[in-house]
Amino acid sequence: MGVDALRTCDWLLLPGTLCTTEVFAGFLDALNVPDAQRRSLTLDRGDVWDYADDLQASTRDTVICGFSLGALVAAHHADKIDAHRLILFGLNPLADDPQKAPKRQALAQDVQTMGGAAALAARLSGFAGAHPAKVMSLVETMADAQAPLISAQTQLALSRPGALPALGSARAPVVTVTGQTDHMAPPRLGQTAANTAPRGTFAELAGLGHYALLEDPVACAQAVRDAEDALA
Repeated sequence: MGVDALRTCDWLLLPGTLCTTEVFAGFLDALNVPDAQRRSLTLDRGDVWDYADDLQASTRDTVICGFSLGALVAAHHADKIDAHRLILFGLNPLADDPQKAPKRQALAQDVQTMGGAAALAARLSGFAGAHPAKVMSLVETMADAQAPLISAQTQLALSRPGALPALGSARAPVVTVTGQTDHMAPPRLGQTAANTAPRGTFAELAGLGHYALLEDPVACAQAVRDAEDALA
């Protein structure tokens, strides 16, 4: 089936912290995935196991695609998901570092008092790609829209146990994609996740960061096409 299957499968999308499914739009457009085949899973619950029913109901005709927090949620269920592919962008498959807790909690507090855009603007540096200002604007818009979910998403990030055991028994092929300059989830973590999966492949995107999906959606689509060729 190869690349053609990506256009005919249904896609279940799991966005990251303070993100909407708009984070995937350019990437899916580049793959020619019809809008009617895109549906999303809202990250509004504070435990990775709260998403079991949603994810484990997937079929072999479904691609599960996650970004950052959404990727780690999907990865924790990899051993129980019967899907066509798991495609995971900006994945950190490890349990959360306890030292990150104060910063996560401070972000959540700022989002609740200042709004999502203002809270992120003070924390995000420049973006890569041809249109960094456009990327920043979109990130801020998404953050404001998803601000009411920040408490659940913070708890979700803090409490995750680590996805490597599940990835080690993944039922579907796993594709991990990470920007070369991603400091939130460095490439070595995406590589580790892919190496752990029985049928895993990893792509590193030169010159792109954590928001590679927005910085260069065409490069992300090409990386996934290449991964399909490798898995064929």
